[in-house]
Amino acid sequence: MAWKIRGRVIENPKMKEYTSMRVGGPARYLVFPRDESDLLETLKIFENEGIKWRMLGNGTNVIVSDSGINEALIKITDLKHFSLIESKKEVVLRVSGGYSLKDLILEMAKIGLGGLENLYSIPGTVGGAIKMNAGSFGLSIGDVVRKVTYVSSDLSRKELRREEIDFSYRHSPFLSNMCIIEAELLLLRKDKKRIMAEIERLSEERKKRHPLEFPSAGSIFKAVNGVPAWRYIERAGLKGLRIGDACVSEKHPNFIVNLGEAKASDVKSLIDKIKKEVFEREGVVLEEEVELWGFDD
Repeated sequence: MAWKIRGRVIENPKMKEYTSMRVGGPARYLVFPRDESDLLETLKIFENEGIKWRMLGNGTNVIVSDSGINEALIKITDLKHFSLIESKKEVVLRVSGGYSLKDLILEMAKIGLGGLENLYSIPGTVGGAIKMNAGSFGLSIGDVVRKVTYVSSDLSRKELRREEIDFSYRHSPFLSNMCIIEAELLLLRKDKKRIMAEIERLSEERKKRHPLEFPSAGSIFKAVNGVPAWRYIERAGLKGLRIGDACVSEKHPNFIVNLGEAKASDVKSLIDKIKKEVFEREGVVLEEEVELWGFDD
């Protein structure tokens, strides 16, 4: 392999090792670019060689098929940086897309900057959160975005300001073949102790609500007309429904958990079963919030 990639390149990585659901077969390559120029070089190589690619954040809302995907995946989690743009009126955080959202919120809390506390329960990267307009406890990340810098599908570096970005519920215009390399987020000056107290309160609330003791991909389905999907799943009597080691959580029925040796096919079959049962019993069409990779090949 005579590529001029300076970062790490892993051939045939097993995706069960890189996704929070702990299922999935191999990808073609997994690349960790060392910096932005290395990222662009990687993308050019893949384009020139006709290798399909997509971005992988922390793998917290992705389910990869057991047969895997014949694509290269790119993680920019090694490209970590942030800086602050402060004025009398506001504080803007400029941060890399590969930065862990949870780590970032804690780093900001240490210096008395808040406004992101409600998103602490989201385990992904900044770029991944923006891509799906992730939200928690009434706040979506799109609410605090000021600007996004990304590499488009034609490998050019582009910027969009907030007013140019079509954010909606669990949606943004950023596709899997676009790389969010940097974002500007609006923060608030707050007391450090108050920020940490709120983070701890929300963390405890999440522990009560979510089955954190098992691997999962977070919420499986989107809300429907403002009604959370778990209500429909619960009313359909599907709590505890199990296929193999994939199980609808008793604690939060919009979570599918891996009880130990679940396969991606078990998870997908359970998703399909839930959709069918909810439609037949409730007349509601559920739409996945998680991304399913490699199931249509």
